[in-house]
Amino acid sequence: MIRRLHRPWLLASVGLLIAGLAAGLILLRDELFEKRVQVIHPGRLVRGAWQQPAPLRRLVSREGIKTIVTLTAINSTDGKFVNQSGVVRERGLDWVIIPMRGSRATIEQMVIAADLLADPARQPVFFHCVAGHHRTSLAHAAYLIRHEGYTAKQAWDTVSSYSWARPDALVDRNDQFLIEEFARVQATLSPEPGVGYWEVGSGKHAKTDRPADPGDGRLAAPDPDGLDRVESGQRQLRDRAAGADLSLGADVGGPSGEDPS
Repeated sequence: MIRRLHRPWLLASVGLLIAGLAAGLILLRDELFEKRVQVIHPGRLVRGAWQQPAPLRRLVSREGIKTIVTLTAINSTDGKFVNQSGVVRERGLDWVIIPMRGSRATIEQMVIAADLLADPARQPVFFHCVAGHHRTSLAHAAYLIRHEGYTAKQAWDTVSSYSWARPDALVDRNDQFLIEEFARVQATLSPEPGVGYWEVGSGKHAKTDRPADPGDGRLAAPDPDGLDRVESGQRQLRDRAAGADLSLGADVGGPSGEDPS
């Protein structure tokens, strides 16, 4: 009888232990290994997710990265920002942030991203969002259409072929719609240089008047007005409309189980 009473507690304890070990292994994996990294053009373009410092250092060294393009709005106090800024400063990289919110982007932001990725002076470029899925694919597709002559279908077939893509999922279908709309109107858009993105002035290649370091160990803090110039009221957060009242770090808005890419 005593054994039977203790058995459920034992099973529960073992289950918790296994769950804890699994969570620890996931964290360790991200600390040690690159996440969703794909070389698009050797010596020019590499895509991926947000990397921990050790994998990012390996990636930068192996691919000769000169510029990082981050496709997400983020506060300078966020741990991801702080970790990446250390590698940027240590390796003398340029760092450009395009504040795409949630898992979406405006057409204007896609144009800005495409032109940054195509700039030979910035290459090799590593571009990423959080999970390396939606926003990264939108920028990738925009580059293919605007600078390599792909059709919307060809660009979509390319970015939806990755193992983590879910072409039949609602969010992925939204990506496809944005890519088709981008292909339709992008030729009419010519973004003003320096508008719609934040160029962190810490790298040896950066051309900016922004101070390299605010003196507190982090890189220069973003300018809220500059980050929101191209977000003219479109929905950039799940269940909320973009606008000047939004926090720069408000990069998620849905249930925690959603893909934050």
